[in-house]
Amino acid sequence: MNLLNEKIENAKSICILGHERPDGDCIGSTLAIYNYIRNKYGDKKVVRPYLDYFSKNFLILPNADKISNDLMCADTYDLAIIVDSSSIDRLGDYKRYFDEAKDSILIDHHENNTFPSKVSIVFPESIATAQVLYDFLDKDYIDKNVAICLYVGIATDSGVFRYKATNSKTLKIVANLIDFGFNFTDILDKIVFDNTVNQRKAQGIAFDRLELLYKGNVSFSYLNENDLNSLNLEKKDIDNVIVYLREIENIKVAAFAYQVGNNIFKLSLRSKSDAINVADFANKHEGGGHKLAAGCIYYGDIQTIKKNFEKDIKEFIEAK
Repeated sequence: MNLLNEKIENAKSICILGHERPDGDCIGSTLAIYNYIRNKYGDKKVVRPYLDYFSKNFLILPNADKISNDLMCADTYDLAIIVDSSSIDRLGDYKRYFDEAKDSILIDHHENNTFPSKVSIVFPESIATAQVLYDFLDKDYIDKNVAICLYVGIATDSGVFRYKATNSKTLKIVANLIDFGFNFTDILDKIVFDNTVNQRKAQGIAFDRLELLYKGNVSFSYLNENDLNSLNLEKKDIDNVIVYLREIENIKVAAFAYQVGNNIFKLSLRSKSDAINVADFANKHEGGGHKLAAGCIYYGDIQTIKKNFEKDIKEFIEAK
């Protein structure tokens, strides 16, 4: 019995936690564990997943409606399982459930992970936390529901299998998962590719503002609160803008800024070069992430942020 299954076996009550603004890997991994424990133990254990608000596209995942965003629950848990989180601050306000749990185990794939879990299972060479998780689940209790969730985690974090960390092991795992017989193309359409009209309009605004910085090496754009309010969108509805900014030819880095407060913007970063580790860049600016995908925070009005970011990214690239 491996460490994850041993921890689950010994706990009567379990909470599952992930990072703020959860992406497909975080949501998929959370639900994979939830469904797995339900398959193995039925109602013999109390299991509650807690996550920040996420895109309604993910509600098609099995038991996604069981995910709670309750910050006021008085329950404490024997075990906290944390997924896809590189540091304690990534849990946001849900950190209290980790602090109050008697025991903890982390499953992750971020480089330079600093999360203070009692046990940590971290494989930075894996494309997704869901890929790490697959190896630690008892295959007798992986069913179609678990497989769908793992598949979504791997597919979304790999850029639908386009990112360089995707390898033969990734694809072998995915092949095993789709053998459970779910419609994997339909799932990708609904979660990754389908957009509302207003989401497409937001992408159009971002592309109207697109600039190439630092000798054409960096694509940059932004959306502010007024943009989102006018289109009745939330921040979780614009996650895919950075994907399209990354697909511009000849760039090395894509950056997308979106407003999260008064003169506060978060920057989503994507690198197209193994030589440019955007996680290292983000770590210098109140952020973190993966080598080729990361995020950080900048302060000021958007013109000041653009100017400072261009200076910082120029120095960072030239130092590499």
